[in-house]
Amino acid sequence: MRKKKILLIDDDEMNLQIAKMILERKLPCEVICADSGIKGLNILRVERINLVLLDILMPLFDGIETLQEIRGNAFMKDVPVMMLTASGDIENIHKVGALGVKDYIKKPFMPADLIARVTKKLSEIHSEEILLLGDNEKVLSEMRRVIEENFPHEAIIATNYYEAVEILQSAKIELILSCADMKFIAELKILPFLASDKKYKEIPFALSTPDKLLEMIDKINGRKRAYRR
Repeated sequence: MRKKKILLIDDDEMNLQIAKMILERKLPCEVICADSGIKGLNILRVERINLVLLDILMPLFDGIETLQEIRGNAFMKDVPVMMLTASGDIENIHKVGALGVKDYIKKPFMPADLIARVTKKLSEIHSEEILLLGDNEKVLSEMRRVIEENFPHEAIIATNYYEAVEILQSAKIELILSCADMKFIAELKILPFLASDKKYKEIPFALSTPDKLLEMIDKINGRKRAYRR
């Protein structure tokens, strides 16, 4: 399973390094640090971030201004955000609350509290996962890259039936996408396995080639959005 990416934005270098060390030691995550709101926004434009930890009090471009930019940008507006704030900073807590952020961590933070709050927040974040099925790991890896750069999904690769079954049993899979030019057609025996259990047979199954991948995922997302309305 791919590590979660956490963006930590704080002008205090010591806070950055301590929080990064604590989180990466205790959680399956990668922490990317930015010492200003501007740098944090630049990272959000090019990286797919699972969670932002954002300090409120920063010089020049503070956490509230940074949050306003995040919420006003179509590409990053849905990224979950937790605020880092000094104890008793009630006025700013109300301001970020008006921007849709209710979660915050008081500074100076205790390691156990930081871990507990971040763990809870990550557990609340719904991340759709796609199972990529095929026999060519290089092709599947490229398909995974395309998916994760263009859609809010994580992709997991399986190159045989047994890997696919293990993944299905341990992860919440929203879609199974099989590479249409795969050679191991016999491995489509995954279909009877899916049909044998209600929780699996409701998972959409599709065939695609790498060149049609974006079109395929976009159509599926469109159907989901229409259904949810």
